[in-house]
Formats: sequence, C-alpha cells, structure tokens
Amino acid sequence: MLAAGILVKVEVYKYVEVSAEFSATAPYVLVATGGFMLLLGILACCCTAKGQPVLLYIYAAFLLVIFVIMIGAGVSTWAYRKHLKNSYEDGLTRAFTEYDRTPTMTSAVNTLQNVLRCCGIQNASDWVAMPYGQSHDPPYPPSCCREEQENICVALHPHGCYSTVIHFLESSTGVILISALSFACFQFVGVILACCLARNINRAKYEQV
Repeated sequence: MLAAGILVKVEVYKYVEVSAEFSATAPYVLVATGGFMLLLGILACCCTAKGQPVLLYIYAAFLLVIFVIMIGAGVSTWAYRKHLKNSYEDGLTRAFTEYDRTPTMTSAVNTLQNVLRCCGIQNASDWVAMPYGQSHDPPYPPSCCREEQENICVALHPHGCYSTVIHFLESSTGVILISALSFACFQFVGVILACCLARNINRAKYEQV
C-alpha cells in the first residue's frame, strides 16, 4: 500500500489530475496507511516477543478494519467505473476550457498531452472550440505537437487524451481490483494468525501457572 501511494503520486496522478473525482490527498492517504501498517507490523513482532496477547488482538482488529475498507474500495471502484469515465470526460472538458487561465490546469493539461502523446479530448480539433483555440493561432498549444521543423509544428499527436486515458484505466482496472482483493484476503489471513498466536500465548501462560 505504501508503494501504491508513491506510484499514484509519482505516475498515475498525471492521468487523473484533471478529473473532478480525483482527490489530491488520495496518494498521501495511501502512503500514511501503508506507513501505519508497517509500524503496526513492527508492533506485532514486539508484542509476540514480549508475549502480550492483548496488543496482538488490537493488531488483528486494525487488520480487520483494513480488510473491510479494501473490500469496499474494490467493489465501489468496479461498480462506479462507468460514472468515473463520464466524470473524467467532464473533467477534461473543464480543464481544456480553463487552459491558459488557471496555472494548475494549464500545467496538468500540458503534462497529460506531453506524457501520453495525445491532443484534445477526442482529437486535436477539440481545441478549436476552446477559449484558447479561439484566441490563438494555431488553435492548439505546443504540448499537442508531435513533430517540429524550424520551430513550426508540422504534425500533431493523432489520438485524443480521453480515449488514451480510458484505455489505460480499463486495462489496469482488472489488475488493480484483483491485487486489492488479494491483498485484502492476505489481511484476513493475518487476522486469523494474530488471533491464533494470541490464544497460544495465553494458553502457554496458563500452563506455566
């Protein structure tokens, strides 16, 4: 989860930053949760070494909460995938409309078009209807350009950003969902093992008495 948070912050945010559904705090939540789980795992090892079953039960409770959250997140992502697609298109339209007006959106659109080698929402002609396109000649920004000759753009990126991003997300959704469910099941196994270990520690203490 810690690695997933870093990956979202470093790479994936470039694709979804323009969407109204995207939360800038999401990567930090993943990193914080992953770090918390890491500390919790260290605590569990210390609890085992010290023979403290109560703390192991607390550890198991935290794992159970994470299990429920991950199952819910996975199911919600799958159920609302169509809504996310529509909202992403709306977010792209808003970002392209605000291009050259808002520094944040300008940077996000430029990054999106440069990294994914795309231009416009569906294609480059979308820029003609945008405020930027109506006030500039050529109507598309430099990040749309695929090939330049003597500082003149002679070829644009052929694909729109929406289809490029949606294709990426669709190809990744199944893998992400399976990974999340697998990780959730791993957490559930951790709950069972922690409870069994705590019970064995209690039994060993009772036998010693």
